[in-house]
Amino acid sequence: MTYQFGQKSLEKLATVHPDLQRVFKEAITNSPYDFSITEGVRSLERQKELVAARKSTTMNSRHLKGLAVDVAVFVDGKLSWDMKYYKAVADHVKAVAILNDVPLVWGGDWITFKDGPHYELDRKRYP
Repeated sequence: MTYQFGQKSLEKLATVHPDLQRVFKEAITNSPYDFSITEGVRSLERQKELVAARKSTTMNSRHLKGLAVDVAVFVDGKLSWDMKYYKAVADHVKAVAILNDVPLVWGGDWITFKDGPHYELDRKRYP
C-alpha cells in the first residue's frame, strides 16, 4: 500500500530540520502502516504542559529546536497506540534514515521512558 501525508502532517513536518523532512517524506510512501505527524517544532509553553502531564520528562526536548517529530499510527484507518505497530513503523523509518545517511534515535528504543511516537536526530551529528 502507498501512503501520503495530509496537509496537517506536511505543515508540522515543514517546521523541522530538512533531514527529518526528507526521511519522513520518503518513509510514508511505503510504510507498513499509515502514520501522521502529530508534532514537529514545539513551543516552550507546550513542552512545559507535556512535562507537567508526565508525557515528557525533559525541558531539553529536541522538539524545541525542530530536531524531532512525533507520529500517530493508523491501522485499518483507525488510530492505534499499540507498540507493535510503532515498532514496525520505526523499523521501516530507521531503515530509510540509514539509506539517507541520517542518524535517527527512536523513542521506543529508550530504556527508562519508552516513547513509541517519538523520533529525533542523533545529538552526535545534530547537537
